[in-house]
Amino acid sequence: MKTLYIVCGLVVLVVLIALGIYLFNVSRPVQPPSSGVYSPSDSPYLPTSSQQRSYQPPHHPAIRYFQTPSGYDRLQTPSQPTPYQPHRLPGAQYPPSATTPQQSHRPVARVPLVAPVVIDPRERPTAKAPEVPVARVVVDPYEDPKSLRLKATQEGDRMRKYFTERNEAKARNDQQRAKELTQKGEAHQANMILLDKEASAKIFQDNNQNRRNEVDLHGLYVSEAESYFDISVQEARDREESSLRVIVGRGIHSENNIPKIKPAILAHAKSLGLPIEVDPRNEGCLIVSL
Repeated sequence: MKTLYIVCGLVVLVVLIALGIYLFNVSRPVQPPSSGVYSPSDSPYLPTSSQQRSYQPPHHPAIRYFQTPSGYDRLQTPSQPTPYQPHRLPGAQYPPSATTPQQSHRPVARVPLVAPVVIDPRERPTAKAPEVPVARVVVDPYEDPKSLRLKATQEGDRMRKYFTERNEAKARNDQQRAKELTQKGEAHQANMILLDKEASAKIFQDNNQNRRNEVDLHGLYVSEAESYFDISVQEARDREESSLRVIVGRGIHSENNIPKIKPAILAHAKSLGLPIEVDPRNEGCLIVSL
């Protein structure tokens, strides 16, 4: 047992001696290289004149720094020594420090400031949908006359709407807008006339099938009735008829039961110099002497 204690004590003693030698070697300062002659004044902090003449620092190539887009392309060297900088002895020669090439400072062109334009909401132009041109109507030869009349009425409403807006644009002295509205109104007017013409032709054909020396003007507008009256009178003269019976109606289907075709045909026939009178047997008919 005593032998074991003695062995442990010797091992601990050897470890302590080795540790002390290691710490002593680490704590010793590193002496700079000399000319081979030892002098008591050799010190890492106070070099002698012989050391200054004989010591030649190794040459290090200059370090090249490449520019990077991050902006950290300059190596800034602080003017004051820091704990992270090596202590430099006065009068000793050291390798030159690496520096980065200075960048050329070009003048930057200044962009003039433009004041924002504030637009009054009341004066701000509003987005308008593109206007669709008025298409010419296509008449179905088998379409009912009442349907044609309804479409003609709708075209007439659009015509009057555009003509009203045309007059308002002229009052504002907006000639370009007035011209556009006039063209649209005229296009709807042409469609209305075409539809009414087709409807009146079908009405007249339906009312005058298998009639001789007689013409029925029921269901026509006044202008249409006058036109078909002239055609019927000329055809009766071509047939060498002595008279022509004209059915004009009594105005039962007219507004306020006031006849429109009857007085218009009477006045039109007299303007043409044709003798005309009301049929004594039917007041809804007229007799024209040829």
